[in-house]
Amino acid sequence: MAERKPRVLVVDDGESYARAVSEQMPELTLLAPAGSEGGRMPDGPSALRYLERAADGVDLVLLDMQFDIDEARLLPLHEGASAKRTRRFQGVAILRKLRERWPELPVVLLTSQEDLSLIDADAELASQSMTYVLDGDDIDALRIRVHAALEERALSTDDADVLWGRDPQMRSLRRRLSVLARGSMPVILEGETGTGKSYLAERFVHKNSGRSGPFVVLDLSTVPRELLPAQLFGVLRGAFTGAVADRKGVFEAAHRGTLFLDEIQNASLETQKQLLLVLQDRRVRALGGTRETPVDVKVVAASNSRLADAVAEQRFRADLYMRLSPATRVVIPPLRERLADLRFFAARFAEQAVQDRDLAELHAKVTSACGLPASARLGLRVERAGGARAEGLELHLPQAAWKQLQAHPWPGNLRELQMVMQNIVAFTLVASADALAAGLALKSPRLQVDPGLVSALLSGTIALRAKPEPRATSDGENADGVRVHVRAADTLNAVAQDVERQYMLALFAATSGSFSAMAEILLGDAERTRAVRLRFNQLGLKVRELRRP
Repeated sequence: MAERKPRVLVVDDGESYARAVSEQMPELTLLAPAGSEGGRMPDGPSALRYLERAADGVDLVLLDMQFDIDEARLLPLHEGASAKRTRRFQGVAILRKLRERWPELPVVLLTSQEDLSLIDADAELASQSMTYVLDGDDIDALRIRVHAALEERALSTDDADVLWGRDPQMRSLRRRLSVLARGSMPVILEGETGTGKSYLAERFVHKNSGRSGPFVVLDLSTVPRELLPAQLFGVLRGAFTGAVADRKGVFEAAHRGTLFLDEIQNASLETQKQLLLVLQDRRVRALGGTRETPVDVKVVAASNSRLADAVAEQRFRADLYMRLSPATRVVIPPLRERLADLRFFAARFAEQAVQDRDLAELHAKVTSACGLPASARLGLRVERAGGARAEGLELHLPQAAWKQLQAHPWPGNLRELQMVMQNIVAFTLVASADALAAGLALKSPRLQVDPGLVSALLSGTIALRAKPEPRATSDGENADGVRVHVRAADTLNAVAQDVERQYMLALFAATSGSFSAMAEILLGDAERTRAVRLRFNQLGLKVRELRRP
């Protein structure tokens, strides 16, 4: 049976792109549903109506930016936008609707370099995976972008080593890293603690680099600054007090392999200067030595904060930052921005937990008592949330417990979630094993998780907290504040909105999604929930996604 060709829906008021797909891209199927004109949907409303009925049959949307159509057929761009501007950026208005309703549907947007500024200014759209064709007349560029978008959608949620999920940000990140891994340029990984920077560096970048040498790690935050040069570049005996033997540095140790420099922002300015010279000359000289040794190393530099901010504050050398190549900078999003994948990660971490030696013994004992084979896997099911039943043991999470996991801000990100799930599995298996030891029979392979256990585990972690009246410490500082990250943007308004968005998310989590409680904190009136909800919408925050089971 012939393989099904990808199905493309063209949304364009003109005929050129539909004709190009039909005549010059035979590897694709151009959808021509009822109501279309020449194999295309002529405006946003007709495209949205079709997708509501048949989105599962569409593999990719090819979307034009400008629509010269009647005003009655235009989707609104924003309040106060003129008809002329709405026509010019109608693709953005349609794109917003597509992202709101079908976030995983690949979209190739036909636009110009100048038009990208409007998308970049829209935080909700900019955070999504998007493919652009800047010159729609170039059929080869169009073909490359279309197939890249289709390949990205086909990526699995995990591979042998890395859990990716389905979040569009991570799909785009995965594809970008796969390209960066094969080159010789350094790679910058930025992300909060626990997002998996070291894991990605080893299990994905190094693995896909094609290099024959080892993967070597140096966490700069764990080495005293005065000893860091010796760790990096090596030292000869007698170079300083305590140097009793010759020792290679990590650059030599990683020759022909990958060197992961974690928390690189902790290096002193003098050490940064030495790093710059090594990266420029590809030679290293040990402390106390005169001979330079050639090194061939792919450097992956990681930071839990923005290196560009450290450069602006003169804590990080601008020339080293440029040598590390900001063009290769990859930002790993925190877990609280990937809540759609929370269930996927929780299930995988639960399954991984029983591979631990001690838990494996408990798992085997409980599976045997339930009449299941020793190889039976541990699945996760959320009450009333649907999904296929597990073939082996099933960790049954009550809805109340699941909502607690969703509302938690996850300051420790994936690392924190992994520890929480490992503890949930451990306590639940121990309770079942104790029941067996007491002579009780297990009639079902479904293991109920105690909601109180989830509360206890989450309350023991460092959480963001928001309260109406901050408590002052002895030195006058706020002890109950909300930690936010100030990120550079094109305008001060964009910076302010980003900070406000972070605060609103923290407040939403701290109040368990209670808008009356939020209104009491923000406005001193629990009845003014409508104003808070309106601001939520203006900031692009989707309540149904935050509360999605």
